[in-house]
Amino acid sequence: MHSNIIKKMNTSLNDAVHYSLNINKQDYFLNNLIGKRIKINWRGKVICQCNKIMSKFYRSGFCYNCFWNSPLASQSIFKPELCTAHLDIEERDLEWEKEFQLAPHYVYLANSSGIKVGITRSSQGVIRWMDQGASQAIILAEVPNRRFSGDIEVSIKKHVSDKTNWRKMLSGEPKYIDLVKIKSELSNYVPDDFKKYILEDNTVTEIKYPVS
Repeated sequence: MHSNIIKKMNTSLNDAVHYSLNINKQDYFLNNLIGKRIKINWRGKVICQCNKIMSKFYRSGFCYNCFWNSPLASQSIFKPELCTAHLDIEERDLEWEKEFQLAPHYVYLANSSGIKVGITRSSQGVIRWMDQGASQAIILAEVPNRRFSGDIEVSIKKHVSDKTNWRKMLSGEPKYIDLVKIKSELSNYVPDDFKKYILEDNTVTEIKYPVS
């Protein structure tokens, strides 16, 4: 039996997505466990990112203090169109916010439970799509900061969803969508000031999952 604090699974894009979980500094390839019987016991402790053991936690697993004070729980995390670091304006911790917000971001279109728009740091593109269960994804635009990606997303989500219907996603592989065509159509709704960030590259990433 192995014991540790549970962490997010690691994913990598192959013929089918590879999943692994690090337990006590050892990686376990979870694809090999598909179809096998496993048992997981939870000892009933929720630990905040500040390492505090919580009896009560708030949105996204933060303790009371972090929920109201940590930059990781600020409004701009959930609504990137509220980011202000590019204007040198602090929300909770300007140094941290600059490091997080002033980095290249993608605005992407994905097919998980149907077409959706989303944003992610450019370094997290494929990982983000796998985490969301997307079977197809295409980059709409690449911008220099998080605020611009939020502004574009706001304009696009008036026409397509920005949420994944996880029940529908788990019901089976979604119907194929012509993402290149959808990208062309939705590009018309990008504000003029941001059209220069639309990528001409129309590469569609196809993702398969190890579903039995």
